[in-house]
Amino acid sequence: MLHVFGIRHHGPGSAKSLLHALHQLQPDCILIEAPADAEAMLSLTSDVHLKPPVALLIYNPKNFHQATFLPFASFSPEWVAIQFAAQHQVPVRFMDLPMTLQFGYSFDVPPLAQVSSNEATEIMNIAKDPLGYIAALAGYEDGERWWEVTFEQQASGKQFEAVLELMTELRATLTQFETQETLLREAYMRKTAHQALKEGFQRIAIVCGAWHSPIFHHFDRYQPKKDAAALKKSNKVKTESTWIPWTYERLATSSGYLAGVVSPAWYETLFHYTKEESIRWMVQAARLLRQEDLDASAAHALEAIRLADALAAMRNLGLPGISELKEAAITVLCHGDKEAFELIERKLIVGTAVGKVAQSVKMVPLQKDLEVQIKAAKLKNTGKIQKVSG
Repeated sequence: MLHVFGIRHHGPGSAKSLLHALHQLQPDCILIEAPADAEAMLSLTSDVHLKPPVALLIYNPKNFHQATFLPFASFSPEWVAIQFAAQHQVPVRFMDLPMTLQFGYSFDVPPLAQVSSNEATEIMNIAKDPLGYIAALAGYEDGERWWEVTFEQQASGKQFEAVLELMTELRATLTQFETQETLLREAYMRKTAHQALKEGFQRIAIVCGAWHSPIFHHFDRYQPKKDAAALKKSNKVKTESTWIPWTYERLATSSGYLAGVVSPAWYETLFHYTKEESIRWMVQAARLLRQEDLDASAAHALEAIRLADALAAMRNLGLPGISELKEAAITVLCHGDKEAFELIERKLIVGTAVGKVAQSVKMVPLQKDLEVQIKAAKLKNTGKIQKVSG
């Protein structure tokens, strides 16, 4: 039987809910939305030297212009599922269309010509982050706070059923705008799920972006032969995969990463701490300013927390999000000085975390050359930005 968990990519709320659901289900197989040709890299995720944020790099060794990155943070639901599988010896597979096929396709232009540019942009934004779109409709700029208020505080255990229902309704209104790429990817996902069922797995957990979750609803309505026929029309390109270090700065939307999040460091706080996240964040912000000899006392932190709570109440929000915390910190901790707040934003909203990979992980040619140059110059590869005098 298939159990569908439609998640928000890099969503700590989704990740916490997913971990709880997996413990309850005790699946005998886990399928994850990621290109199938990178599946061999899963064996390296249990290495203690592989520490997120990291990214899967899948590339054409004969054409480096054909490459894609799949970042993972500790709060990414997919990473949580991978770690659960490793800890419980559960078979885990990647089920998305392999890049060996995606690189060989020439996908048609999205069928959005019949709508205005504003409507087209909205449709693409909905598909990219449907849960964030619904959160915005509910008045939340911080989609993770919407998830927490809507699902976490209710503690009903029905989060993913509600997400599936929401996505089914949302996709039904946008069927005519589905892209060829999405349809082919989903055909491959269904093919992988059919294969797992054929092999006799009884409790299959499917971890995919919320947008794709409806394709596993009424799964028996889809015909495997049609999916197989659609996937035959392709050219294959040889690919190679490896893990590379990633950073919170690259994970952030400000870097241009389309599936990124605004505030990776804040999301890390939401994932690892289940209570009083706002207080913890504001206290850290005050401590950070004091380290720079700026006036930010414990009393200031308490006043800022009260202001953030008041702003959330005025906006009919169940909890203050990063927008409310930011406004309160600028007003109270930084005394209106936005330049002082830039330090907080860099450290506690975006974050400066840098991931690590084991030395045994395969390196791409450019990285190999860099390592040689570092050793030749007798430098240490710390992953940190430093000034070198000389």
